[in-house]
Amino acid sequence: MNRFANAIAIACLGACVTCAAQDAEPTLRLPTVARPIRYSADLRMIPGVDSFKGSIRIELEISKPVRTVWLHAKSLHIDGATFHLEGRDLQARAAPGANDLLAIATERPLPKGHAALEIAYTGEISRTLTDGAFAQHQGDDWYIFTKFEPITARRVFPCFDEPSFKVPWQLTLRVPKDLKAFSNTAVVAEHPGPGGMKAVSFAETKPLPSYLVAFAVGPFDVVETAAVGRNRRPSRIVVPRGRAAEAAYAASVTPKLIDMLEDYFGAPYPYEKLDQIVVPLTTAWGAMENAGLIAYGDFLLSPKEQDSELRRRVRVGAMEHEMSHQWFGDLVTTAWWNDIWLNEAFASWLSTKLLNEWKPEWNLKADAARSLSVMRADSLATARKIRQPIEAPGDIGNAFDGITYGKGEAVIGMFENYMGADMFRRGIRLYLERHAWGNATSADLFAALDSVSGQQIGAAFSTFLDQVGFPVVKVKLDCLETISGQPPGRRAGFVQVEQQRFLPVGSPGDPHATWQTPVCISWGDEGGTRRQCKLLAKPNDSFGLEGAQACPTWFFADSGAAGYYAISYDEANRELVRAGLPHLKPEESAAALRNVQLMFWAGNGDAGQELAYVSSFSRSSDPGLVRQSAVTIDGLSDFVTPRIEPNYARLISSLYGARARELGWRPRPDESQEIRLLRMEIVPLAATYGEDRELRSQAVSLAREWLKSRQSLEPDLVEPVLSAAAWGGDRAFFDLLVNQIEQDKVQRERSWMIGALESFRDPAITRARLDLILGGGIDPRELQRTLFGAPPYAREIVWQFVQRNFDRLNSLLPSARGVPFGALLPLTASGFCDAARREQLEHFFEPRMSALPGGALNLANASERIRLCGARAEAVGPAIAGFLAKQ
Repeated sequence: MNRFANAIAIACLGACVTCAAQDAEPTLRLPTVARPIRYSADLRMIPGVDSFKGSIRIELEISKPVRTVWLHAKSLHIDGATFHLEGRDLQARAAPGANDLLAIATERPLPKGHAALEIAYTGEISRTLTDGAFAQHQGDDWYIFTKFEPITARRVFPCFDEPSFKVPWQLTLRVPKDLKAFSNTAVVAEHPGPGGMKAVSFAETKPLPSYLVAFAVGPFDVVETAAVGRNRRPSRIVVPRGRAAEAAYAASVTPKLIDMLEDYFGAPYPYEKLDQIVVPLTTAWGAMENAGLIAYGDFLLSPKEQDSELRRRVRVGAMEHEMSHQWFGDLVTTAWWNDIWLNEAFASWLSTKLLNEWKPEWNLKADAARSLSVMRADSLATARKIRQPIEAPGDIGNAFDGITYGKGEAVIGMFENYMGADMFRRGIRLYLERHAWGNATSADLFAALDSVSGQQIGAAFSTFLDQVGFPVVKVKLDCLETISGQPPGRRAGFVQVEQQRFLPVGSPGDPHATWQTPVCISWGDEGGTRRQCKLLAKPNDSFGLEGAQACPTWFFADSGAAGYYAISYDEANRELVRAGLPHLKPEESAAALRNVQLMFWAGNGDAGQELAYVSSFSRSSDPGLVRQSAVTIDGLSDFVTPRIEPNYARLISSLYGARARELGWRPRPDESQEIRLLRMEIVPLAATYGEDRELRSQAVSLAREWLKSRQSLEPDLVEPVLSAAAWGGDRAFFDLLVNQIEQDKVQRERSWMIGALESFRDPAITRARLDLILGGGIDPRELQRTLFGAPPYAREIVWQFVQRNFDRLNSLLPSARGVPFGALLPLTASGFCDAARREQLEHFFEPRMSALPGGALNLANASERIRLCGARAEAVGPAIAGFLAKQ
């Protein structure tokens, strides 16, 4: 008997020790001792009411006895919690923890096996945030929308709010009987309820992580599209009341976009329906790939008379990006946020690839300016890695940045270019087949690519994911008398390559880093144009040009314009590159010019000579190259002192003035998209920094005409025209714009006018513009963009404003992806170039950023940008001044 009692005591003690270990509060990720199997949620949602009531049933699989189940919950009041076990119920206590944690605890341990947890609770519907569940007003109507990525499902459901917990969800929404409700799946039942309400039940979803669950409630209009995909799934566009006609173009292209994706993936659209819903105002996001209920900002809609091919290009790009997520992100979901590049970079890359094939006239591959900005950001010592470890909740929000999207997209393109498009696609299809309806990691993708290629692609790929920056590849082409495999006396090409980390001038970064870099070279000789790729896996290497018949007459070390690396040529090879420009594709020419810009950023070579070379592209017959050269010349404004402003204006006028006046502000019916994009770049540049009085006078007249009619300008030109008019504008014109913004009910029109507010150069007007954020008739969420990227003449005023009003701005403006708005404010001062301002920045922000998730990284990034700007000004400033002095 005693031995039996002792055994019981020892067993209980063991169970308690185990329970105690499981009860400890998690530091970042939830424990997996209790895992969800299925959710059923019932929510009462009334647009215009700032709270909601909910209940949720979570079916659990418990792997060992435990007293506490840890969930996520934020801004939820728990009214009660009960565990249902086989044959009995256990009442539970709910207690909040740190970092949005919620402990659901019982007096006695929950046994291993199946359990169901039911929680009743009350939550908030925000009118300020645009994530979680939030309310927006348009016209006379209120609407409720949701956006849960990455970690705001916890504002609506107590749940396991991590992507690896991927299970079916079933929702029931109790809403006013005259409103419509939408979710990820189709409605399966609708029943009247008391008090003018109805219950709308939706079909259970396929396995989804919490961040992909979505719903909406309101007096929506619905536009049916043709059925989509091989399985002819129903498809609709859901819009605020009265705006159905604006969805016509989006509805017309939806089936084609799905067809292209099914062809690429070799698999049908994976969900039972495709709804696309429009959210009137979004902050810090533009679209969201909710499975079966994709959400977009207002840009998805456009009246026919205000539409343009450029606006359609932007709209379709976003649509294809989000639709590609239905496979790559929704069907197969990243296991944790350090691999979010798997979702976002792939969707960015694939949408560009497919749209370039469908609409080659859009010339999307030649958009080198976008990759240039990404590479500049990636060259910073404080840049994130693509696969940055997630060590704190603030790191999750910071993962959704240009490195994840832009660098990730470029690296994917580089390896597809190296492997070949067909082989790469086979690897993608294999990855989706292996992990459909589940989670996956980078290692899983690489295993598929390695499998189809027979190469160690993953090892090479990882060198771009797991370290900051990118290589500069020094390339030297020699022509030798004797090369193995060539006839004696025959001169042929022999390439020597060396790689190290690319660093901008003044950077404290370590140059000693090595990547496994796919370098693709094209050249021409008497045998024609040739191409060869080499995986550069060590700091130095050399190889002969395969099949070379003679010494090349031209040479280019980024064949296909897919390389995510900079190239350093010696002078002799630079001449061979210039000789090859007529033989290059448009995207390769753009990449060649981008490389010159990167070398300028690094402080390599003679800045005056490089600027003269960039300027020579202003005479190109390729509008894209002219536009890219103008972007570089526009960027010189940071180095322009008042003494040489007239010289800078003369340079712009001499390079672009005549062409800008020829193009004018009004497009012609037969123009290409490249010409329209060129107009948007060089006409405003000539009118403002180029001080072209004729163009600016025209802009003033056109602006006033548009402000009266809203119909006299192409939509793509409204903001450039308004901005050029504001450049020399007075307080009366500023007040007119503000009055128009306050009265205008169309979000896109307000956005155009708000953008123009930043162009006023009068310091008093700049102060008045900033004061609008703190109070007035304009939603401060729409004005927050005016704090960032201030031009030189406004930086000091913005900096003083941020210092005076930091606390108000942090509380007034919404957080995004778990990062408070205040954590972004160091970036408002990142345009300065002097050490004194950097010291002020660090002194002011260091004590404030320590308490804000994500803030420390943004402060370090802003500080480094200021330091590098100063170093660049010291290194190349005199040469720039000398170049401009000759103008």
